[in-house]
Amino acid sequence: MILPLLLVLQTAPAPQDELNIEVVGRRLAAISATVSQGAGGKLGCALSASSGYARLDEQLCRAATQCVRKGARDSAAVKACIDKRKPALLADFKRGWRASQ
Repeated sequence: MILPLLLVLQTAPAPQDELNIEVVGRRLAAISATVSQGAGGKLGCALSASSGYARLDEQLCRAATQCVRKGARDSAAVKACIDKRKPALLADFKRGWRASQ
């Protein structure tokens, strides 16, 4: 009886981990991205703030530039496209976070 309880306790995420992921999620929700086109048509991205995690910031910029490549032209369309992608980015971050723990 004790062994199953120990297994459950081992696999449950620590409350601090969930708190950290929640904080990252709030940061991510507040970030906006600006996509610009440079000479030769190369797209660049700038974020209004950092999530605190370089990989997540890079993924957000990649998502933003993909939105523009797929046809989002004005700021409202880019914002809507990025906002649609943020939950998947956060879920990916969460999986990576848990795998590294």
